[in-house]
Amino acid sequence: MEKKSKFRRLLTRIGAVRLGQIWDKFRKPFNFCWKTGLAIFAIVFVIQLGEALIDTCKDHLGLTHYYWGDEDLGKNIEIRHFSNNQAATYDKITDERLSPKVRWISSVPERDSLTVFCDKEGKRGYLNVNTGRVVIDGQYKHAWHFSEGLAAVVADNGKVGFINYDNEMFIPAVYDYVVDYDYIFEDGICVLVDGQTNKYGTIDRQGNMKLPMEYSRIFKAYNESTWYIRKDGKCGLTDSDMNIIFEPLYDNVRSNGSEKNAYLTLNGVKQLVSFDGEVILPFVIDQTWPLKYMVKYHDDMADEYELHPYLVEVMIDYNCHGVMDSRSGKMVIPAIYSDISMISKDLLMAEVDGDEENNVIFTTNRKMQK
Repeated sequence: MEKKSKFRRLLTRIGAVRLGQIWDKFRKPFNFCWKTGLAIFAIVFVIQLGEALIDTCKDHLGLTHYYWGDEDLGKNIEIRHFSNNQAATYDKITDERLSPKVRWISSVPERDSLTVFCDKEGKRGYLNVNTGRVVIDGQYKHAWHFSEGLAAVVADNGKVGFINYDNEMFIPAVYDYVVDYDYIFEDGICVLVDGQTNKYGTIDRQGNMKLPMEYSRIFKAYNESTWYIRKDGKCGLTDSDMNIIFEPLYDNVRSNGSEKNAYLTLNGVKQLVSFDGEVILPFVIDQTWPLKYMVKYHDDMADEYELHPYLVEVMIDYNCHGVMDSRSGKMVIPAIYSDISMISKDLLMAEVDGDEENNVIFTTNRKMQK
């Protein structure tokens, strides 16, 4: 037993010596490695901490990327624009940054409490103008302001649809995306455009088609509930629900929505007609001038003119000129020209869109000479 114990002690001593030799051999490389690793960790930590401190300085003091201007967005909320072409929302009282830095933020939502921003990747999202916080992350190729609770966005399929405040596709994305076109609702109606034909139509807030895509122009009458429509060069009028009041058959239409009537111009004749189709005034003139012609030319003094005894120049729709016989009230020349002048007592000249080469000569008894 004693021999075995001595043998074991000998083996232990030999093993310890051997381990000690191994440790002596690897101690310096090991110490170098862990010290180096610790130093690298400390350097990375200090760098990250420094970057965070620098960002804080940028945000609050503008030490590196100074902001060159600010815009009011909501109550106590402003947009700050930085020199590195970025922007963010800030609390004007606490100076706290409320949104991440992005490419730009629209400062004119006009119609709603949400406004559009574009993040660093070029994706559009929405933030609340009253809190300055992002409510819908940047995810759309293009997006428009909310109007009447809906906002148009370009979905993944490249088509335009309309989302609600919960970022749900309320009206399916099936409409053509046309660059630089505003997809907004006005009094429950949105005008859409066909990207292939460049024709316009309308939908309501439920996505129902109200007017087909066959009009060259559709726009709301100023401060009224009626809408103007244009097709094949002719004008018409609809009510607020897109029911057609006057088919697009006229050269010009001007609505008096509050009076439930409109001025209709066709072939140089302007009439006042009720929405029910009753002619209120069969002949409307906006302005008249006397017509005069030269009777004597002078080199050194003013020429001599005489007023025509019964012909007067009339204007309708602010830019359409014609000639009327003041004795009978009948038109001698229809009010479809850009200007009228008298060449002599018996001849008149009508200008076509200011182009002298297309001028037309009339006699005072309505006969066209050229």
